[in-house]
Parts: sequence; C-alpha cells; structure tokens
Amino acid sequence: MRSIKEIYNSDPKLGEFLRFCIVGVISTALDAAIFYLVRLFASYQVALVSGYCLSLIVNYLLTIYWTFKKKPTTGNLVGVIAAHMFNLFVVRMSLMWIFVNVADIPDRIAYIPTLLISMVTNFLVVRFAVNKAEKIK
Repeated sequence: MRSIKEIYNSDPKLGEFLRFCIVGVISTALDAAIFYLVRLFASYQVALVSGYCLSLIVNYLLTIYWTFKKKPTTGNLVGVIAAHMFNLFVVRMSLMWIFVNVADIPDRIAYIPTLLISMVTNFLVVRFAVNKAEKIK
C-alpha cells in the first residue's frame, strides 16, 4: 500500500489540489468566522464582503507561495484578485441572493451551501488566473 506522501508526490496536479484544499480550509475558517461575527451587527451582504476580503489576503499569500509555488507578481496579484472578485460578486452574491430571496433560506444557513459551491468555482478560476499570469510574463 502506498503512503500518503508517495501519492502526494506521484502527481504534481494532485499535490497542487491538496495544497489548494488546505489553503481553502484555512481561508474558509477565517472567512466564516468573520462572516458570522460581522453578521451579528450588519447585513449579510456586508458580512459576506468583509469575511471574503479579509481572508483574501491570507489566501493570496498561501496560494501563490505554497499552492502553486510561484512568486508574487503584479500579474498574478491582479489575476488572483480579479478571480476572487468574480467569485465573490458573481458566484457568491448571486447564490446568496437566490437562496435568501428566492428559496427563502435564512442567510446564516444559506452561507454554507454558497460557500461549498463557490469553493469549486474558486479553484478553477484562481488556477486559470495564476497560470495565465505566468504565461504573460
């Protein structure tokens, strides 16, 4: 039976995805903590933006240095921020609006499926943005 380290090292894309997941857990925990804290005194929209933007800083640094093993550049900074803004304002805000206003799910509960769905789109969009920035430089 192969060890986890052997499996991890055998496929660079798998390693990249696993590192992305770990960074995602850290960023998600920070995002969720801030969302639920800010939600105590502000609207879900303000809480969603607050948590997402603050966790973005941690996410960017870990994503660039550790997940994709790149150096920070203006190109990948712009690409990652653009990807995250797309994810926040198009994917997350739209899903939250649909869950809260159409499906009538309380925002504190709607946050959870919104978060899970946006994690998948976030990986795809950020990976594209980082790799695109590499090709441009």
